Amino acid sequence: MSTPELDDATKARLAEEVERLVRMGEDRKKARRIVWEDYLDELAAYAAPATAQPEPSPPDIPVPEPPPDVAVPVTKPVQMPSRQRFWRASDEVPMTPEQLQRNRAELARIKQLVGLRK
Repeated sequence: MSTPELDDATKARLAEEVERLVRMGEDRKKARRIVWEDYLDELAAYAAPATAQPEPSPPDIPVPEPPPDVAVPVTKPVQMPSRQRFWRASDEVPMTPEQLQRNRAELARIKQLVGLRK
């Protein structure tokens, strides 16, 4: 299998993802492998619908025209979150001691139910 030649923008995006994984504590070689495999999976996902058989189109159903005095609502396109924004624990509101105590008690109860703790 030959390695596809990537454009500069794609190389930069993949390098950013590798750097992000390295900052999160991942080994650089493993991070590069993870990012490359994810990239290949994305390519396969884009290529699969293009090669699939086209679905039969539904029968044409006439759509009634709205009366001229009724305004048709215009919807705004949904804005997807930026890929640059990444979750950070420091951005989260810290838990109160009561919440931590309650969570620890619940975890201990679940571990006891599962049998991990005697």
